[in-house]
Amino acid sequence: QYYGIWSSEKVKSRVTEVIFSWTVWFPQEVKIQDAYQMLKKQGIVKEDPKLPEDKILPPPSPRPQNSIFDTDEEKSKLLARLLRSSHPEDLQAANRLIQSVIKEEQEKSAQVSRRVNTIREVSENVRCMEELLETSRRQELSPADQETLQALSQRCEKLRPLLFRLASEAGADEEALGK
Repeated sequence: QYYGIWSSEKVKSRVTEVIFSWTVWFPQEVKIQDAYQMLKKQGIVKEDPKLPEDKILPPPSPRPQNSIFDTDEEKSKLLARLLRSSHPEDLQAANRLIQSVIKEEQEKSAQVSRRVNTIREVSENVRCMEELLETSRRQELSPADQETLQALSQRCEKLRPLLFRLASEAGADEEALGK
């Protein structure tokens, strides 16, 4: 609307296509619908564009529901109150709160990543050990294979306390333990 006179027809057309595709994919978003209807009423958009199938945006993946602001209603309300305030110190407090929440999310993500990587490593070691043990049932293992089996066994023993610690850190999060 505001920079339309300076924009090329190609840009105007593409923006119109994108906004129209949003109205198709996100009918529940009232603001998008209102903005598009306003552009039509003002005569900026004369008719709905014909969208090729490849230009229509797919619906977004659902937003994860395990965000700290989703699960901690108290923090969410506090942040909303701080952001509505016009006092600079409240905005600074909101900034600190956001930073602390981001740090918590990053720590949680790193913990999940460590847990997944550790479990993956243990699973791979166990798989290799099972293959070597199966081979040993059919024939005697070479000294190199025996050494490999011993190293894998020692590595699994080293990882055992870490697995227990990660499981206890996961705590009540049964979904994390199931993975």
